[in-house]
Amino acid sequence: MLPEIHLTVDIILVLGILMLTAGLSLSNVIRMDVVAVLVLVILGITRLLPPEQLFSGFSSEAAMSLIAVMIIGAGLEKSGIALRLARGILRLGRDHPHKINLVLMVTSGLLSAFMRSLGAVALLLPVVTRITIRTGIPKSRFLMPIAFCSILGGGLTMIGSSSLILLNSLLKNANQYLPQGTRILEPFHLFSVFPIGLSLLCIGICYFVFFGKKFLPREHAQTFSSGTTKTHFLKTYGKGGAIFELKVPNQSDLVGLTLKEIETRLDPSSSLLAVNSAQDMHFPPLRKVILEKNAYIAIMGHKEVVAAFAERYGLLLQSRLNVFAELLHAVRSGLCEAVVPPSSQLIGQALGELHMKRTHRVHVLAVYRGNTVYQGEALKTLIIRSGDTLGMFCLWETLADFHKDPDFVVITTAYPREEVRPKKVWYAVIFFMVSILLIILGKFPVPVGLLLGAAGMIATGVLSIDEAYESVSWKTVFLVAGLIPLGLVMKTTYAADWLIQHTPLLYEVLPSWAIQIGLAFLATVFGLVISNVGATVVLVPIALELAIQIGADPRMFALIVALASSNTFLMPNQQVNALIAGPGGYRVKHFLKIGGGMTVLYWIIMLATVNFMLV
Repeated sequence: MLPEIHLTVDIILVLGILMLTAGLSLSNVIRMDVVAVLVLVILGITRLLPPEQLFSGFSSEAAMSLIAVMIIGAGLEKSGIALRLARGILRLGRDHPHKINLVLMVTSGLLSAFMRSLGAVALLLPVVTRITIRTGIPKSRFLMPIAFCSILGGGLTMIGSSSLILLNSLLKNANQYLPQGTRILEPFHLFSVFPIGLSLLCIGICYFVFFGKKFLPREHAQTFSSGTTKTHFLKTYGKGGAIFELKVPNQSDLVGLTLKEIETRLDPSSSLLAVNSAQDMHFPPLRKVILEKNAYIAIMGHKEVVAAFAERYGLLLQSRLNVFAELLHAVRSGLCEAVVPPSSQLIGQALGELHMKRTHRVHVLAVYRGNTVYQGEALKTLIIRSGDTLGMFCLWETLADFHKDPDFVVITTAYPREEVRPKKVWYAVIFFMVSILLIILGKFPVPVGLLLGAAGMIATGVLSIDEAYESVSWKTVFLVAGLIPLGLVMKTTYAADWLIQHTPLLYEVLPSWAIQIGLAFLATVFGLVISNVGATVVLVPIALELAIQIGADPRMFALIVALASSNTFLMPNQQVNALIAGPGGYRVKHFLKIGGGMTVLYWIIMLATVNFMLV
């Protein structure tokens, strides 16, 4: 037992910082990565940590491993593995929904063992789109099982989730402050957690095969085959139909009006796609463009609706596309979709302020959120949220460039475009395997093995250096690097020890298994509130001290916290869940119904396997 710890000014400051961090996270006023930087600033101002420790998070193994894992994941995607996966999954599933779903869940879990869950789901989103177009099975039947299995698969290796990557760094830091006579906390090896992760993944797959699928939404089912994206748009956004060319005679009532004024006269199911006047083509057309006499306009909609609009305003409906024949041909342009990911820098901004036509050259026709479709004037003031799905029309070459924007995840893949780099696929696979082999051999630190794989992909042209930088979620990196010192200061100031000593019921009355359940519950709650990284940083020092006080295995308690912090199935605001909520048409009730059962199963299986493995 440690000598009694008295409340000091430093402990009060640390506890105050913890409360501030939790409060800002709950209020959602400031993003978590900004909160992490704010924590660093406060720790520096209060001199709770010396400078060499204050910024140690940026040079930590956890931060460098995260960066390397993200680059490797991007390299695997850029090499065209998603396209190969789609073909392979369809071949294995043979168009049978249950078989396809099973293969997708296994694939998602295995991918997440070596890349972030968010990256695995982002990689599989276009795969699911291709499968949906081919089979007519709605995305809602696939995306939630994929997302949940990606979270579960993160427990297969020590580089599968941010919290597990962080855990070894926290154990290394804790070794410096262990009481005399306490055994050094050995780091976990790459596959140390494999039995736990495999048990969780198998239970998750069985859960969806036998139970969870009953609660997946069915109202978003659509039956369409390859090449009928317009049908999907019509059912999802209320937009679609054919494209018609109309001439604007001198006497038309629309001459001299801006496109903004003309759009207010259009039926909601129709969209003005392009304008040609005096040999000047406007595509996508800006709303301030003034319609001139003898101009041509292209409108997408139902023939009878467009014909009625032409008759009302004295327009001449052409029998076929002429002026726009090349521009609006299916080979050059068409309908597409993109999802706003949780990492997007645009969340909280009004869509109208982004000027999508001018900056990205895409025409946003509508936005799908939950069961609501926003279009027309409502788009101007619509505040962007994570998970929003944008229904758009653009040139395919523009969409290929749009893929590179980290603020959006393009989920449309069935369009003519320059292929990804299939000739580089073997370079990607080789350097991925080399990095994993180095980690398994244990001759080098984990970040060194991963960085070798990332550097190899860049050197061989799988990714350009700019693409590598763009693939890194700097929000996550700053979150990890900013919060690591918070966990360190909890030990250096004895704040964790003080908390333990002043909650004696935790270890004087309750048995070890009850304390484990309590830690798992707290880690899950913290994971839902302040992210799995924040939960791990705050609770691991407390878990270690608790274990030492009651004579339990500190590594076991720390591992329980790291794993339980990823038990984030209940809410759609978590990163992975937010990414699939829009495309899958999921609402909060779906996450509560399906995620509730998964949460309880996760606790039971995780606690049982951790105790069995580390006895």
